[in-house]
Amino acid sequence: MSKKNLQSVTASLTDLAATMPSQKPLSVVRSAPSEPRVQFSFNMRKSLRRELDRLAAEADTTMQSFVLAALKDRGLNVTDDDLLDLRKQRPE
Repeated sequence: MSKKNLQSVTASLTDLAATMPSQKPLSVVRSAPSEPRVQFSFNMRKSLRRELDRLAAEADTTMQSFVLAALKDRGLNVTDDDLLDLRKQRPE
């Protein structure tokens, strides 16, 4: 197979992959944040943290997204980008 044919196949696969949600480049899935992100932490009882972990798992989301969604429900300006799960996908 010549190099020209391989470039054609690569271009075809790239177009196909772009249509698949799990194959979109990160830059397509997530827009650049409009402001810098900062770290925030606080203490809680161990049992409360376990409960938060359980509730987030039942909601199929991260604890961070779970807490941010609760803050959004209370009226804070939480965007959809804030709720994105940015963890790397693990093979099952």
